[in-house]
Amino acid sequence: SIALAGLMGFSIGALITIPLKRMTGIYFAIASLAFAIIVEEIIAHWKSVTGGLGGMSVDMPVIFGFELESTWHFYFLCLAVLLAVLYCTINLIRSPSGRAFVAIRDSEISAESMGINLSIYKIKSFAISGCFTGLAGALFAHRLYFLTPDTFNFLLSIQLLMMVVVGGLGTIHGAIFGAIFVGLLPQAIAIAKDYLPPSIGEFPGMEPGLFGIIMVLFIIFEPMGLYGRWLKLKLYLQMFPLYRKATFKRQKTYLKTERVQ
Repeated sequence: SIALAGLMGFSIGALITIPLKRMTGIYFAIASLAFAIIVEEIIAHWKSVTGGLGGMSVDMPVIFGFELESTWHFYFLCLAVLLAVLYCTINLIRSPSGRAFVAIRDSEISAESMGINLSIYKIKSFAISGCFTGLAGALFAHRLYFLTPDTFNFLLSIQLLMMVVVGGLGTIHGAIFGAIFVGLLPQAIAIAKDYLPPSIGEFPGMEPGLFGIIMVLFIIFEPMGLYGRWLKLKLYLQMFPLYRKATFKRQKTYLKTERVQ
């Protein structure tokens, strides 16, 4: 089922790119959000497949006839899938297709002038992303044991976006840092509620509100995310105590220029 989910994600990712490939910027974001809402409605009303609003149970995965009943077994399965995805991603970045993706990200006009077919590579990027998303979704379903349409709500989309923004856009390390941060944040909020007055700790919508505030703060004050902060700290330790002030003045100016652009 996990491999089939990856294959379905690959196919769906390629198909939805066809009507969206000419969109950019905010229009592309709105279209993607609309597609997510459509999928949520399909899940809610396709009762013969998804169980509708009542949901459906999900069994533990079976690998080569071996049922992963233990939590540790499932953990190692997730770890193996993660390492395989990281290996594929690193090799993809180093390949000609990966360099084409980077060129399109930096400037579509320049990439097209170099002979890169924008439509083909956009379809490729969505198909690969869909495959990875399908694998993650299958593991997520097996972890929850029971799925309802409410499981895949707008807040989940915000959490996934927050992983990328907080971790660091455009970096593999950033995706890992962001996933760890967002994964631990609900537990940290739950612990903090015990030490807050009831009027604050029981305030409705506190968790989504904090997610939004943290994401906005990172965009404003640390656009490079946690991985960018780690690189700064690493540079600081390498340069300490020589040229510390001059180095970080130049770095601060560079980051301001990047935000303006």
